[in-house]
Amino acid sequence: MTPPEDIKLAIGKALGRITSGLFILTALDDDATPVAVLVSWVQQAAFEPPSISLALTRDRGGRDVIEKTKRFALAVLPQDDLSLMKKYARGVKPGENPFDGLELTKTTGGLPIPATALAWLECMVTSVCDFGADHDILLATVVAGEVLREGAGYAHQRKSGLRY
Repeated sequence: MTPPEDIKLAIGKALGRITSGLFILTALDDDATPVAVLVSWVQQAAFEPPSISLALTRDRGGRDVIEKTKRFALAVLPQDDLSLMKKYARGVKPGENPFDGLELTKTTGGLPIPATALAWLECMVTSVCDFGADHDILLATVVAGEVLREGAGYAHQRKSGLRY
């Protein structure tokens, strides 16, 4: 059921007030081809085992790699440095190395992470929830993590919660 346009606009403005972070999701395909995409809908989901939820569209770049390998890492972007956000905001063209020009570090399991990130989390997908919307929810257990430097993570609010 689609609400009338004026109600939809009000909903969008209210949803836009929900703060979200910015993260670079990284993964490696079976042939070690790297994947990196900007994501924002990430939330801690459990204490034990430490777990997160992540909302992704079905056609999001790298989603096929994550579904196949069941592994990904999240780099937490710093509030005071927009360079990574700008690099990944428009996506990475097919065939391009998503890490060109970046200094990298690796997670415990060998996944690449931009060295300028505040922290990283390495995750194993445990469940994918298709709830009939334009995004699915991936639930993942955090198997490793590290703080690389101190600082606040990037947080933002959208003007409308109905689009990026």
